[in-house]
Amino acid sequence: MPRRVIASGRSCLECRRRKIKCDRSLPCAYCVRTHIHCTYPQPKTGQDADHSVDSNLVGRVESIECKFQSLERSLAQIKQLLHTNPPLSVNSRKTIMSKPVTKTVSFPLRPDPSPALENLHPSPPVIAFIWQTYLDVVDPVLKIFHVPTVQRQVMSVIRGRSNLEAPTECLIFAIYYSTVVTMSAVECRGEFDEDKAELVTRYRTGVEQALSRANFLRSLDLTVLQAFTLYLICGRKDENGPDVCTLIGVAIGTAMKIGLHCDGADLGLSPFEIEMRRRLWWQICILDVRTAEDHGSEPTILEAAFNAELPLNINDTSLQPDMSELPQVQPGKTEMTFTLVRFEVSHFVRRVTFSDRFCRTNSYPILSEAKKCEAIEQFKERVEKQYLSYCDKEVPLDFITATSTRLILVKLKLAVCKLRKDQAPGMLMQTIYRRTCEEVLQHAQTLRNYEKGKRWLWLFQTYVEWDSLAYLLLHICTAPPEELSDATWKIVDEIYHHWKCESGIYRDRRWRLIEELRFQALSARATKQKIPQLPRATQPGHHTTPEQYDLGPAARLHKDPSARAHRTTDTGIDQPSNAEAAAYVHPSQVAGFQTTESNPTVDQPFPMGTLISAATATSVTQPVDEAMSSAAELPSGGTGCEWSAALFEVFWDLTGSGQGASVSWL
Repeated sequence: MPRRVIASGRSCLECRRRKIKCDRSLPCAYCVRTHIHCTYPQPKTGQDADHSVDSNLVGRVESIECKFQSLERSLAQIKQLLHTNPPLSVNSRKTIMSKPVTKTVSFPLRPDPSPALENLHPSPPVIAFIWQTYLDVVDPVLKIFHVPTVQRQVMSVIRGRSNLEAPTECLIFAIYYSTVVTMSAVECRGEFDEDKAELVTRYRTGVEQALSRANFLRSLDLTVLQAFTLYLICGRKDENGPDVCTLIGVAIGTAMKIGLHCDGADLGLSPFEIEMRRRLWWQICILDVRTAEDHGSEPTILEAAFNAELPLNINDTSLQPDMSELPQVQPGKTEMTFTLVRFEVSHFVRRVTFSDRFCRTNSYPILSEAKKCEAIEQFKERVEKQYLSYCDKEVPLDFITATSTRLILVKLKLAVCKLRKDQAPGMLMQTIYRRTCEEVLQHAQTLRNYEKGKRWLWLFQTYVEWDSLAYLLLHICTAPPEELSDATWKIVDEIYHHWKCESGIYRDRRWRLIEELRFQALSARATKQKIPQLPRATQPGHHTTPEQYDLGPAARLHKDPSARAHRTTDTGIDQPSNAEAAAYVHPSQVAGFQTTESNPTVDQPFPMGTLISAATATSVTQPVDEAMSSAAELPSGGTGCEWSAALFEVFWDLTGSGQGASVSWL
């Protein structure tokens, strides 16, 4: 709320009673901190006294008005949560329940860790290294505070200051934690001579202890909220990190109690404080949107609940805590450009990717798919002109800014045009949609292959391109030979092998479906390219068992369904068997692309065991031209329609048709 200065020489009644220094504001800092009603003694009679009474009365009226406005917004938030959020569909519940539970519930519920907080600080040289790494790796893509100001606090810790204020200690540990979380295991071992898991656990414990000491659930300190928000954002990369879905509500509630949703310029705050509040509020808005996408829900923050403007596109050096007015903004790129683009995109995403109910609640226009695509194109033109046109592709961060933004906008288009299960198969296999999927994978792979920008990829590495990868695998399975290209297979195979190397991918049920679609795509692609048939004597005959010819997990599981319950997937897929080899083209044979399959260790479950084994047998006993009589027909023991229907069911199961679009953006 606004704080008005009272005449010099007067203390409030509480400060006078406790005989402590009062800052003579209304309310004063001590009363705000202790949640005590701040009152001043009656002024003396006379003209000055009348003016002081009027000033005091105006301040109290403004304070009451601000509280009523905040109460109205809070009631709107509660009403939205209780009445306007649509109930989860059966499919949504199934998807959420099928996701692995790797997060702890919420760190306020964890038992108190044993190490003393003071013992968790690293040595001064390590603190200096962590701070420099934060400036190089985290700050360029996550502007949340004023670096020169925080650097002075970090330097005091390096010099050995031990009596840190609670808010400062929260932020320092949040910096430790966010830095090691974004480093690779190899980097942690090389720089700290410790395992990354140990470092992450130590600094996670530190930041959680520091936040608990600062009583973050009730604190109205801006620095504490900065630390908490940084902890939540970077904790998304930590398997044992915070339960962001639960704690985002705490961050939003605290931000509104502080008043971050109200633009600081309307509250008469200093220019520096205005900018810091704007940065923090919009980081929380991004996290709100991203969390909603992760869990198939809708953002908590309502459009009518805030009027905070975007921060200025300026460098930290243009800001000073004691400045009297904000600097003039000049067109061009700054340290804030990347972050500002994310803020702009997050706000635009709210308008085009969530339900019509959410749009009505927030007074957004209800747009058709065509209008949404048109809006995306218009938004893209504005972002290109306002931000990306100033980026130099030879500068690593500029390259990352431009490429990642274009990737996000392509994903947006894919999200608003998301395929529906009630569409006819002919409508599903659209050239435009396929090319958009290819563009998504190409932009994503361009980012991952850009060596100079790898230090910032931690922000993108948690998002798998599920829909695009699944759709292109389905296209390879069902399209006629003349519509298949080596370029499509090459990018699909690159993306597949990239994610296959991520150990955590195997805990997601969708990866098993990707494996299944790829198994089908390999077989179909090999058949369409007329792979030589197995000698008749070695083909699976009427008296041959799957074990004799090692037809792979699909046939084995079909023969013994009970085995499915005892199999788990932790690494790779099965090595192609003899029969599979007849229908398999290694990617290295296509367009000169080199890749290496990892050795299998555990069988993969394929629900379509009958179709797979029948397809393998048919592909080596029938002429290829006869087997591929139509675009939707694949070699199988049944009809092409049956095969296509089964493939589409896998596709729908993987992409979660009807559960709402997921942009999977920054």
